[in-house]
Amino acid sequence: MPGNFLNLEFLRLKPFQLGVQKYIDLLENMDCESKLINFLRMEKWIFDSPDQAGEAYRQFMKDFYQGNKLIQCQVEIGNKRVDLGNIRIPILNIYAEQDHLVPPASSLALKTYIASEDYTWRSFPVGYIGMYVSSKVQRNLLPTIGDWLKVRS
Repeated sequence: MPGNFLNLEFLRLKPFQLGVQKYIDLLENMDCESKLINFLRMEKWIFDSPDQAGEAYRQFMKDFYQGNKLIQCQVEIGNKRVDLGNIRIPILNIYAEQDHLVPPASSLALKTYIASEDYTWRSFPVGYIGMYVSSKVQRNLLPTIGDWLKVRS
């Protein structure tokens, strides 16, 4: 599966926001060199997508998106069936509130399927890419993880 095709799929999920709005926003920031450099860096990173094995991609889409097999305990890794109900360790679920690939409701549903009694969730008001590049998230993410780990060490 060509990486460029995958990028096209992602763009088609939010065509106005990802294909038009971000460039309109760019025009508003053209006079700020640091914002322009960051935008160009992000564009390079976003569109530098490696090709994926076609069969693995097909199986992933079929099993996880269409068949919901993870929730139905029908996923096998290394000849072992994955059962989320066997997860009893502490869980910190961090997710992006504006993620359109894994919506917040899907992230929060994890609690329903695991056996852990120590479940914490934290969200950030960004999309999935913003989890990696937003300066506000970067200021808060590591302390969030660190504080969660300190309580459990």
